[in-house]
Amino acid sequence: MTKDNSENEKHFLLKSLDDLDRELSKGDITEKDYVQLTRSYKRRLIRLTKQETASRAEPKLQNAKKTWFTVIFLIVLAFISGIAIANSSGERSGSETITGSIRKSTVTKLQEAQQLLSDSETWAEAISIYDAVLEGQPSNVEALTYRAWLKYRLGEASDPLIKAWGEVRILNPEFADAIVFLTIALSDESRFPEALIQVKELQQLEITPQLQNVLDSQGLIGKVYAEAKYDLLQSTEQPKLDELEMDTQTALEAANYLLQSDKAQRSVSALKLFRAILEDNPTNPEALSRQALLLAQTGDRVLFQRSIDQINYAADQNPNNIEVLLTRAILISGTDSKVACSDLNTVLKLLELETTQVPVQVSEQVDSLISSLACEE
Repeated sequence: MTKDNSENEKHFLLKSLDDLDRELSKGDITEKDYVQLTRSYKRRLIRLTKQETASRAEPKLQNAKKTWFTVIFLIVLAFISGIAIANSSGERSGSETITGSIRKSTVTKLQEAQQLLSDSETWAEAISIYDAVLEGQPSNVEALTYRAWLKYRLGEASDPLIKAWGEVRILNPEFADAIVFLTIALSDESRFPEALIQVKELQQLEITPQLQNVLDSQGLIGKVYAEAKYDLLQSTEQPKLDELEMDTQTALEAANYLLQSDKAQRSVSALKLFRAILEDNPTNPEALSRQALLLAQTGDRVLFQRSIDQINYAADQNPNNIEVLLTRAILISGTDSKVACSDLNTVLKLLELETTQVPVQVSEQVDSLISSLACEE
């Protein structure tokens, strides 16, 4: 391809990407088609760039590896995107709390207060409305819960507010909103054993998807369990999940939290959690792939080979798991590009499924690695 043709194609692709953005914003194209077309155009741009630079330098797979370690950890360690608890109350409709409960006798006032929660400038007004509600209904759990939450976010002393949420727990032990706010406050105060009691009760309740998104975006459950059980993780050579009072998902969340913390023994503690999971379920894809990554990052040749053996086993047992395939692709990209390419092409197919919830940035990084490895589709 001549330089002029290359420039023309790049211009076409860049313009097409802009056009797709406009079409999506206007609703002229579905999100699925947008993702697929965008991915295709960006892959072509990557290939053009590679062709232009091929004569000047060879692809630096070691840099690609470094980038991919980061990308994979973002996938497996960065928590599910969603509304943050600090802004969640403003994301709801005017007629719902997080759990959807509402008192008909005070519906209008509570709706008015809900509409004020998204803007910190109107929190004082919302508190006044909750005060008015409580004048007529001193035991209204929604007003008590959210008035205390706004005061907490405005910086008032936590002890009286923790007491207020404790009173709500007595009035309505299943009001999940109060449990979440109470847990956050206890966690902020490093009162993790107390916070763990609240989390355990929360885990027994049926909660809404919206509240679950809040918990996921905060990483709250993983944080509380990891902190509350940290001493046990340190003092026991290899604790079991039952000893830690964790199930598989909780242990994965706790490991994710530890790996992002600044604790001196975070990697060792996370490895203990992964081993505890694998003792109960030897084929668990998340534990296998994340443990393999940690072993590979030690720089020890023996441990690196062990990580390769482990990720190969994980792929054999979980041939359609995106995380496993991505992990293996990066780990073997420098030694077995054929298998790495096969894994990456499988990932692309999985990403096209409507039920696959993976950020667009991930597919872009997959495309970049495919281009670096000169994979054939």
